[in-house]
Amino acid sequence: MTETAPPLRASQIPPQDQPVPPGYAAGAPAPWWLKLAVKLALGALPVPARAWRALGLRRHSFAALDPGRLVAPLQWRMDRFRTLSGRAPRSVLEVGPGSMVLRAPIAAALGLGPIWYLDVEDAAPQDLAPYRAAAEAARQAGLTPPDLSACRNRAEVLAACGARLLVGGPEALAAVPAGSVDLAFSEVALEHVRRDALAPLLAALRRVTAPGGLGLHAVDFHDHLGGGLRHLSFGPRFWEGPAVARAGLYCNQLGLSEFLAAFAAAGFAARASHRLVWELPPVPPGGVHPALGRAPEDDRICHAALEVTPA
Repeated sequence: MTETAPPLRASQIPPQDQPVPPGYAAGAPAPWWLKLAVKLALGALPVPARAWRALGLRRHSFAALDPGRLVAPLQWRMDRFRTLSGRAPRSVLEVGPGSMVLRAPIAAALGLGPIWYLDVEDAAPQDLAPYRAAAEAARQAGLTPPDLSACRNRAEVLAACGARLLVGGPEALAAVPAGSVDLAFSEVALEHVRRDALAPLLAALRRVTAPGGLGLHAVDFHDHLGGGLRHLSFGPRFWEGPAVARAGLYCNQLGLSEFLAAFAAAGFAARASHRLVWELPPVPPGGVHPALGRAPEDDRICHAALEVTPA
């Protein structure tokens, strides 16, 4: 008699791997060292972040009103939640949304609520036009967004959508009731969380996640100046310092295995569902800085999509 193998747990399902496309995230066609020097020099100037964004620099969300970034990504996340849980999500939390707070009318039109956003600074549009454009995108998709015609400012728009923007670190999630969030997600935001803030953030996410909740997090592991791994040549003494932060270059230099371990330590079961991988890791000249203590297999991973559930 043949024994039936036990079903795989989610953490045992291998990820779907794809090769990194040529030139992926290469950035401006300039020498890497020049881009680094320019970023550091600009960061040293006494210019507030909002002023840089007004000039089109250091933006958190590029092409925020690209039609492909509006209805479909939120719908996909809802569908993934429904596939795994058998029901539709209600409450949602986006971590590090930047300008994508403008999708609040779409989230409301999809039946989500309450809607929470958490970011370390207020980078969401103050002008009402992007929110109205997002509401129109929802209507074009056959949805019924909230009526924003009487809204006079952003606060009234968010209130009409049942949405709230929390500005600050992990402590800002104290405003979210425990066990109340069905769906939490982030788009290439967690790699920008400082190393010493990651564990508190994940602990706060675990507190607010509902039983049966789901986290969907896309994480970039590549250098954000050139698409390779040049940022791994720097040790924490420099990379964790103020110059890199002021320049808007900061990534926490953690690998996929370290992220999965951090989620586990916070009380989640986490797996990578999809990965972009290099056949040959583009390690920097001289290798990865030894103080980082990275697992060599992490240097193959350019990007990963994580699925996270309460353990």
